[in-house]
Amino acid sequence: MGKKNPIALFDSGVGGLTIAKEVIAEFPKEQIIYFGDTAHLPYGIRSQSQVRDFVLEIIDYFIKMDAKMVIIACNTATAAGLKDAQKRFDIPIIGPIEPGVEEAVLATDNNKIGVIATEGTIESGAYQKGLKEASSKIEVFSQPCPEFIPLVERGELYSSEAKEIAEAYLTPLKKERIDTLLLGCTHFPYLEGIIRDVMGEKVKLIYPGRGIALKVREILNKKDLLNEDNSIEDNQFYVSDLDKLSNDFVKLGKEFLNFKELEFRKLNIWR
Repeated sequence: MGKKNPIALFDSGVGGLTIAKEVIAEFPKEQIIYFGDTAHLPYGIRSQSQVRDFVLEIIDYFIKMDAKMVIIACNTATAAGLKDAQKRFDIPIIGPIEPGVEEAVLATDNNKIGVIATEGTIESGAYQKGLKEASSKIEVFSQPCPEFIPLVERGELYSSEAKEIAEAYLTPLKKERIDTLLLGCTHFPYLEGIIRDVMGEKVKLIYPGRGIALKVREILNKKDLLNEDNSIEDNQFYVSDLDKLSNDFVKLGKEFLNFKELEFRKLNIWR
């Protein structure tokens, strides 16, 4: 494993690009490989054991591609497979749950934290457990938001339908007077404007993308794997099923993420 080897990220779809954006900004000299498993989207409705199997197979593929580190840019996949992956593989593997918990605990003033995520992430209890372990004073109010993901994948970031769905999901949390809302899915930052409209300006929205980037730097420095060479390979973006990739999203996502180029190719992990 060398300094010039790539950092690999994966998600169930394109939502994890919000994390990729932070990592690319933090590490302009690193090659990033992104994979969206659109063939199995969404992960949130699948069993923990099935998602775990996806996680292990994807990471095994990345290791064969000589990745020096893997970021599970998906909360559902992190809850289902991170611990098993860390036990099985020798390279550094991290996910968004721990950084998200740490940031939310620091942000709250009234100890009332809301968590929105997929059904799988909420049912796993990963965020609820993490927040309670961080502070016994914290009250956690969780809400699965499964319809957010297809909205993002279709590129419907500002539609009236998105606003109606957001109001239905978020109003119960607003009634609990939470002061901090943890966006426990990498797709959800795309809907930040609508979420902000519903929750109001006083509620802090926590997204762990920046925390992940800082964690990556800490690990690469510790293992002496930080690339300092300017001659790197171009970043690469893949999905497992191009037919399930929305052209509307690619256009909107490119603008939202401030990427100059965003071109996806098919990666045949599932044979």
